[in-house]
Amino acid sequence: MRNPYDVLGVPQGATSEQVNAAYKELLRKYTDAGQQNKIDEINSAYDTIIMGTPSGSNSGYSYSGYSYGAADYSDIRAKINANRLDDAQILLDGMPENSRDAQWYYLKGTVQQKRGWLEEAAKNFATASNLDPSNNTYKMAYNKINNARSGGYRTERRSEKSGCSGCDICSGLICADCCCECFGGDLIPCC
Repeated sequence: MRNPYDVLGVPQGATSEQVNAAYKELLRKYTDAGQQNKIDEINSAYDTIIMGTPSGSNSGYSYSGYSYGAADYSDIRAKINANRLDDAQILLDGMPENSRDAQWYYLKGTVQQKRGWLEEAAKNFATASNLDPSNNTYKMAYNKINNARSGGYRTERRSEKSGCSGCDICSGLICADCCCECFGGDLIPCC
């Protein structure tokens, strides 16, 4: 494999912002052109730089690896937005447990929600909300996942005199059938 920095067109030791910008620009360019081999090479180079995984021992370049200092989750968010859930999962799971903050639990829940794992996602959203109770995004994600888990139905409280019940509907149909039969019709045909 070529030097991943050369593939992305960034200098060795480029910041994550420079790498992300170059990655997105190249993906846009080659996706429009439909060149899948070039897209695969770009993805591999990006992963090598961001995740710090070597692609071969004789590659002739050095890399610094991926550090999670100051909780920079932009790469993980980019992978989630690109629907590269396995890659995002690997990055999240690679973080030491003692450095996992509210945003980590939120992103973990987002990956799980996209995979349809609603129970696990709800637990992680709840943890994120508990760790940072002032963050409305975490609260909204937790509420949304709870609605999805419960079928998304709203339960409304009604007084006994408002609205109608199943009994009211049946009574209305029976009454309408009786009226129709009086005039020679039949709303509910019997055997």
